[in-house]
Amino acid sequence: MSDSEQLDYQVPEQDELDNPMRIILVTDFGQASSKEESKDQEESKDQEEGIPRDSQQKENGMEEILLDSIQTFTAMNEFFDTFDEKIAYPNEGHIKYEVGSDGLVIIIVDSIVLKDEVFNFIEEYDEKLTKKLENEHDDSDEKSSKQNKKKRKH
Repeated sequence: MSDSEQLDYQVPEQDELDNPMRIILVTDFGQASSKEESKDQEESKDQEEGIPRDSQQKENGMEEILLDSIQTFTAMNEFFDTFDEKIAYPNEGHIKYEVGSDGLVIIIVDSIVLKDEVFNFIEEYDEKLTKKLENEHDDSDEKSSKQNKKKRKH
């Protein structure tokens, strides 16, 4: 789906989330596929033979990301349409996520590379959305300012 296409969502009576969207991004190496496990075994074997191992340590980790710009179910749906297309589907089997109705999202990935990819996607999406919202706010301020000037002239 292109960025210019818009999906029509039925907006629920109460579209507002209880809280702004927040994401807990978990890196869980125990979720690695059998390909990843065999790669880990090869790395261990290489290490025993004196071949340097990748400098990144494989420790499970967790980060919290707050997305103040996403405060409605509609905005959350739009986020996940893009997230699925660009991140989740291409990495199927290496990523899982659960979305709560209160705005809490848990995303579990099985590699540092994928964690970084998810984190970067979220940052970029939030920046674009924040700029878009600021522009809309500026446009609405400009329109109301023009309307007030018209009212004063009459």
